[in-house]
Amino acid sequence: MNAPVPSRHRARWLAVAALAVLVALAVGAGLYVGGALPAQVPPAAGAFGYADYAQALSHVRPSGDLDFEGLSRDRAALERFVASLAAVSPHRQPELFPSPEEGLAYWINAYNALVLMQLVERHPDGVGASWFGRFYWGHAWPVGGERLTLWAMEQRILLGEYSDPRVHFALFRGTRGGPRLDGAPYQPEFLDAQLNDASRRYMGDARHVKLEDKTVHLARLLQDRQQDFLAALPEGRGGNVLQFVWAFLPDTCEERPGCDTRGDLDRACGPQLDKCRIDFIPEDTSLPDTATAARR
Repeated sequence: MNAPVPSRHRARWLAVAALAVLVALAVGAGLYVGGALPAQVPPAAGAFGYADYAQALSHVRPSGDLDFEGLSRDRAALERFVASLAAVSPHRQPELFPSPEEGLAYWINAYNALVLMQLVERHPDGVGASWFGRFYWGHAWPVGGERLTLWAMEQRILLGEYSDPRVHFALFRGTRGGPRLDGAPYQPEFLDAQLNDASRRYMGDARHVKLEDKTVHLARLLQDRQQDFLAALPEGRGGNVLQFVWAFLPDTCEERPGCDTRGDLDRACGPQLDKCRIDFIPEDTSLPDTATAARR
């Protein structure tokens, strides 16, 4: 005997219910990724500071590579700092971060520490193709009463609330070809100089800026965030991202042999930097591990 055919009314109800479930899941996922969900706030273990994070950063080499063996021995220090983020943030206790510099330094350090924590947990696999998947928006941490993904911290807070394009060069991506992790925390009293240094390190690296005849090879980051960089140019400078690059190129290559200088760019591309072709190149997504660097 054949099973009864569902009525048209029941089929319509099932379709509406399925659609409602999908909408609820989509809304929930959007709230999760966007950092709009609350998190429990544990009691603070003590006064907030960057001492534990600084201890973890002592394993960053001048090249920007990480000594993962040494960092694993200091994992407890990194874990303490990450745990401290759950209790304190500029959103929850603005009185502890009264200046924009104090707030921005907190968020840069928090972002980089969370990237570092993920790398320690999944070493030696690193980021690889998962950066724009689970690594970036698929995991949320409790930060000052909010559950924040890396996406939410970068897009909603670091870029949405502060809008300093130099931040792009201070955010560690967990890759050898991305911005380098500094060997010290960002500090509010030195933040402007540290952001300038991060930008100069990035532009002075031949993996990010390389001049060949009339072609300038630029890292893909400078294409992906080009509008942020163009918006930071003074009025009348035009719409050429090379103007922003030029501002942070070195005058000499004494500290980084083989780099390109401001003078090199001027001579090749003209005073308006409009005589060169720009070629955007992909990022080296390998893990910045001192062990693999030694084998290269």
